Amino acid sequence: MRKHFIFAVGILMLVLIGVVFAEGFDIAVLLPGTVEFFSVERRGMDKAAEEFGLNLIYADAEWDAGKQLAQVENFIARNVDLILLCAADNLALRTAVTRCNEAGIPIIAFTNTIGTDPYGRYPGIVSYVGRSDLEAGIVLGKIAESIFEDESETVDIVLIEGNPGTAPQRMREEGFMQVADKHPNWNIVDKRPIDGWTKEGALAFMEAFLQSGRHVDLVACQWWSGAIAAAMALKEKGIDDVYVIGLEFAKEIIPYIESGEVYATTYFSVVEEGYKAVETAYKYLSGEEVPEYVLIEQTIVTKDNLKNFEPEM
Repeated sequence: MRKHFIFAVGILMLVLIGVVFAEGFDIAVLLPGTVEFFSVERRGMDKAAEEFGLNLIYADAEWDAGKQLAQVENFIARNVDLILLCAADNLALRTAVTRCNEAGIPIIAFTNTIGTDPYGRYPGIVSYVGRSDLEAGIVLGKIAESIFEDESETVDIVLIEGNPGTAPQRMREEGFMQVADKHPNWNIVDKRPIDGWTKEGALAFMEAFLQSGRHVDLVACQWWSGAIAAAMALKEKGIDDVYVIGLEFAKEIIPYIESGEVYATTYFSVVEEGYKAVETAYKYLSGEEVPEYVLIEQTIVTKDNLKNFEPEM
């Protein structure tokens, strides 16, 4: 009798476990490439997945839009409940939306938008979770404005940009140029996208630029380690009268801001962005109405307010 009871309890437990798993949603998370940013963002995503009982399945496109589209099609074939997409190319991945819509699988964009809308709105997308990269570029331009208030002198500017073809690279440039176009004395000497957003690539470019002997007053970088690379190259050359500004925040950039080698950058919570992406997916799958744009706030960081921010990277 005892054996039968234990057997029945065991069956009941398996049934209950099966119900739990059946209720958990399978969500595919497609990342564009491997950088520290996404490792940190995954912390927020994993936290939300644990909290809401979700199964996240990650894929890395290695900065290849064609590979990422194939990954989308693979997850459609696996019939996942929802696809969270951080696009390797905001234009090429529009096809992914069409594929998902045809298959009846909801798709949410995060961090990198799809299409050209600065707030990530695109037909067929449930929601976009992240910052406006256009606004980030405008913030970068406003930092430059705060440095160069005298409109009479020419300001030579170098833009060090992120991985070519990604929404952040394109839209941050567009935002910066909206500000630059208001200043006829600003001269854009060079715009250089860097494959993979690598510090090494930014450093190699900046070293070559300085070797060319061209003049520069400001180096505006689309990400934090690009700003560090520019500061390193300038210091190696003994140049201390060129401003370096960037976007995003990390522990490594703190001493550069403290020393003035990097004038300013921005802060937002990468962990929060990842958490909210998964939270938005869960809410949608649970039948809740979600906004078309979930905004993550960003703040300018300088030497004056540096101590107010705790790095996540």
